[in-house]
Amino acid sequence: MTWVRPARDESGGDANANSYELFASLYPGLRRFAAVVGDADMDPDDLVQDALVATLDRHDLDEIRVPAAYLRQAILHQVANRRRRAGRWRRLIPRLVGDAARHDHYPSDLSDLDELSPLDRAVVFLIDVERFSSDEAAEHLGLTAVAVRKRASRARAQLRSTLQPGLTVVDPPPEEPA
Repeated sequence: MTWVRPARDESGGDANANSYELFASLYPGLRRFAAVVGDADMDPDDLVQDALVATLDRHDLDEIRVPAAYLRQAILHQVANRRRRAGRWRRLIPRLVGDAARHDHYPSDLSDLDELSPLDRAVVFLIDVERFSSDEAAEHLGLTAVAVRKRASRARAQLRSTLQPGLTVVDPPPEEPA
């Protein structure tokens, strides 16, 4: 995606140049975050754009204490709003198509991530992929560090049980003396 620099104002300076530079530096991380927390049918660029528009309706980016955290929360809100809107369609689909058309013929392990809530996906992404500490992830998501650790633990357990349903841990055989 190409970003256009803001127009010059009457005084000859760039209008909102600081906000532009700030957003340009945050964009790659926000897009990765949106790709993880959004459902498969949600375009990450659209999520970031909608979150930015909603944020700029209320504040300048320069006014926000931690803009990355604020925009991540706005992205989570966008995901939740879209999921609520899509709920009506999900309830209608069984009436419109038969059973055979609804099943995924080529399932993927990535689809198992969709079983997690957007907030749980966000926690797992920030801690396990972006390598944030629990405190940093909590600040970005508006949660306590304890809640982040609990959510991460539960989300990982859910993923393990989904990916390895019949797995049992077997102790290795004892080593024979030489």
